[in-house]
Amino acid sequence: MTLGAMALAAASFSQSVYDVLNYNQVDPVMGTARYSSMAGAFGAFGGNPSVTKDNPAGIGVYKRCDLTFTPNVYLDNTKDAHICLNNFAMIINFREHENEHGYITSSLGITYNRMRNFARYSSIRSANYSGLSLTDYMGKDASPDYIYNPALDMGLINDAGNSAFSRRDNFDKQTRYSENGHIGQWDISYGMNISNRVYLGASMGLSILEYNQKALYDENSVNSQVGNYYLDNYYDVDAFGVNFKLGAIVKPVDFMRLGFAIHTRTLYDVNESYSVEFDYNEQNPLEPEVDYGECIYKLKSPFKMQGSLGFVIAERALLGLEYNYDNYSSMRMTDYDAEMVAQNEQMKKEFNTVHTFKLGAEFKVIDEFSLRAGFAFMTSPIDYNKNMGEEQYLFRPLSLPKQTHYITGGAGYEGDKFYCDLAYVFRNQKADFYGMLPQDETPASLNLKNHNIIATLGWRF
Repeated sequence: MTLGAMALAAASFSQSVYDVLNYNQVDPVMGTARYSSMAGAFGAFGGNPSVTKDNPAGIGVYKRCDLTFTPNVYLDNTKDAHICLNNFAMIINFREHENEHGYITSSLGITYNRMRNFARYSSIRSANYSGLSLTDYMGKDASPDYIYNPALDMGLINDAGNSAFSRRDNFDKQTRYSENGHIGQWDISYGMNISNRVYLGASMGLSILEYNQKALYDENSVNSQVGNYYLDNYYDVDAFGVNFKLGAIVKPVDFMRLGFAIHTRTLYDVNESYSVEFDYNEQNPLEPEVDYGECIYKLKSPFKMQGSLGFVIAERALLGLEYNYDNYSSMRMTDYDAEMVAQNEQMKKEFNTVHTFKLGAEFKVIDEFSLRAGFAFMTSPIDYNKNMGEEQYLFRPLSLPKQTHYITGGAGYEGDKFYCDLAYVFRNQKADFYGMLPQDETPASLNLKNHNIIATLGWRF
């Protein structure tokens, strides 16, 4: 292999830009039950602890202290159940309600929001597919040493780089792909109310990321005696990041609110590790690991902006609209010694700006009881018109996200001090599943569906 190809291949598992993309995406509708049931279209209303992750000016709307607790039961795409804490919040209000103009009141908030749950499992099988094996790529110049050398030693390829399998063989190929982990964010926010018309806010976010991935690949020659092999990849990430947000809400007339917020990039310190296990016809059953690595680097998440519009209708209903802008092509990776030029250029070339649209409504049936519904849509973060992975070989399966939509609904009770809400969130993300990159075969199309049942208990005092 050429020196340049070897250097690029050495980084082909760790620091893959596709993994960076995967663990940077958040669910824009997750939060308290009221927030989620309106699809997160709350940026112009405020008065809800989950809005601090979107528009910190929303905390300036509070006129009382607030304590909330929000558990979530969610079903992943295989219907396995998981339980997590979606939100916890303490809002401390500093009462100065006597004024009618100028400074009215302000609030300090400490909130936790679960930004993403990664639980999923996919099994992709291609039985009796004729003519193409993963081993056809193992002898290529761009094949990394941790693939090329053991494949040569075990006899999967010969000295000329040719596969031991014949193009006349039929192959039984199966991939089992799973993700686990979460992104959680603590926000420390401060907001103020000016003349009951303008609300300003700022917050600092502390983001915690835990992510692990398993991609297990098995291939068997059905109509020959060449046998079978497996190539398993394990990938783990821990990261801690900091971001800042500024926001404003303006109430030009009593029935309408306008919201706007900007988010700095989250600056993550990332600790990444991976291992690769590879064996052919059980030649090395006790020592299958052929590669292991660890990497520490800094990551800048996308720059974000958010605009929102809210209407109060006859003091009985709310209608919220929101737009989020996330520029994924602006993500940057930095080694502690130098810029990671190849990865940054690849993200700039292949990634898109994601546009998220939210629509939510609430109707107060009686003074204490409300019904809610919402819808949200996210565009694809990847430009699929580009030739992905053309500059390097990734010998592992990849699930690459496309557009996502959410359908939400719920109900809530609000008393003088105690309130409780219930929400349901349906999430459907389309994805393309690749056995490797670059790939000659058409990727498998996936619909990754999950369900969330969210409950909030809250006290205002």
